[in-house]
Parts: sequence; structure tokens; C-alpha cells
Amino acid sequence: MILASLLAVSMLSGCGSSAASSASSEAPSSTAASSEASSQVSSSEAAAASDSDKPLAGKELKVALSANFKYFESVTVDAQGNEKYEGLDIDILDYMAEDLGFTYTISNMPFSSLIGSLQAGQADFVISGMSYTEERAESVDFSDAYATAKVGCLVRSDSGITDVAGLSGQAVACSAGTNYEKIIQSIEGAELKTFDGQAACTQEMLAGRVNATITGATACKKVCEENEGLSYFIIDPSQLDVGSLSTYNIAFPKGSELVPIFNEEIAKMKENGKLDEIISTWLGEDYIKEG
Repeated sequence: MILASLLAVSMLSGCGSSAASSASSEAPSSTAASSEASSQVSSSEAAAASDSDKPLAGKELKVALSANFKYFESVTVDAQGNEKYEGLDIDILDYMAEDLGFTYTISNMPFSSLIGSLQAGQADFVISGMSYTEERAESVDFSDAYATAKVGCLVRSDSGITDVAGLSGQAVACSAGTNYEKIIQSIEGAELKTFDGQAACTQEMLAGRVNATITGATACKKVCEENEGLSYFIIDPSQLDVGSLSTYNIAFPKGSELVPIFNEEIAKMKENGKLDEIISTWLGEDYIKEG
């Protein structure tokens, strides 16, 4: 009996020890889970804190644009009726929204209505391939330039013309009434031909009646993509005086507090290379402003 009792006590002690050991081995797992949950909460709180530190965190801004400027902004509608905006300005807008912490809604309207939308308080800013002019600056404020307009030369691919020097002795076209007329007149030996709009200039080239057309670089790229047998090059201002080059700027209502915030962001995008990356994607490496 004594022996049996001792065996029973020993067995009970062993069971108790096993249970305690099991409980002890499970405890770290519970602690690890708690630690992991705590870590996730900390990460979430840190992310929230980081977002709240952004200059425009939590703000929803109204953006006005005219989505008919290919490569800068255009819009398509899918089968479900959803609008999709794309282009250089849209990529810049998306990057700024993420980096500055704001969300935005777009109002698509005719280009001629954009300045009025700012004056009427219907938009917080305009990003729509708009250039700074002294006349516009009387009504709205502008950001620093985020891109510079380039002048291009469309040529027939079989013409052998690859630079300004090759335009001497050639009939060179442009749209009537534009500043491009003065540029062509400054090319030694070139014969100026003017037509009513870029489409007419393109048709004259395709028909072989002119071998070159001076126009904006974005127009050059668009025409070449839509018509076989044409190519283009960007005119180097050091080789030919192209006058005062237009800049592309963001427009704001007069006195807007957003101007310095966006200027700082433009400077940041220039410094980190993001602006060049976006411009190169939509307009090509030749379009990136040097210096």
C-alpha cells in the first residue's frame, strides 16, 4: 500500500509538471503575438503620424483642367462610364498629391474657362499645360515653371534634313499668324510658307510641296505618331534664336497660400529627378530642360 501510494503521488507530480511545462512553453507564443500586435499598432500610428506631417494632409482640393492637350492631359471613358485622365500634368498632380498629402477632384472644362474658374472660387488651382503670360498674371498667381516649351521642326523622313543648317534652300511651313513665322524668316536661305493651321501644314508636307514645318515640339511628336513618313528634331536655341520660350506653370487664385507650398514641391521634384522622369515619359528625353 505504501509503495502504491508513493507511485500514485509520483504519477500525479509528473502530470502536474508536464502541464506546467506545457503552459510555460505556450506563454512565449502569447507574448510574441501581443508583441506583434503592438508592433503593428505602432507601425500604423507611425504611418498616420507621418501622413499628418505632410503640408496639405487631409485637404481635398479642386483642380480645373482642359483635357484636350495630348501628352499633357486627356480623358477617356470606359465601358462603365468611368473617366480616366492621363498625361504629363496628371502624373505630376498624382505625385504631388501623394507627397503633400492631399486628395483632389477634377473639373474638366474649356481652356478659355480655366482662369475664370479660379477667379470665381470654383477651383483651388489649374494644371493644364498653361503658360505664364503677363496678361494672365494680372488675374491669377503662378507657380514656378515645371517645364519649358520647346520649338521643333517636322521634316519628311526622306528629306535628309536633320538640323537647322539643313533648312537652307528649303520651303519651310508654319501656321499663319504665329511667332514661328519670325523664326523661319531668320533662317538663312529658307523660304517661308504659311498655311491655315497645323493640319494644313502637315498635308503640304505629306504631298511633298514643303519639306519642313516649324511648330511646337509636342505637336511634332503627335503629328509623327499619326502620320508615316515624317520625323522631327528639337531646335537648339544656341543654333537658332527661337525667341522667348514659354514655360508651363500651375495657376492659382490671387493671394493663394498654396503657391509657396507648390513651388517648394516643384523644386523638390527637380532635385530628385522625378520631374525629368515624368517629362521624359510623355515628351521624350530631348524635351528635358537642361540646367
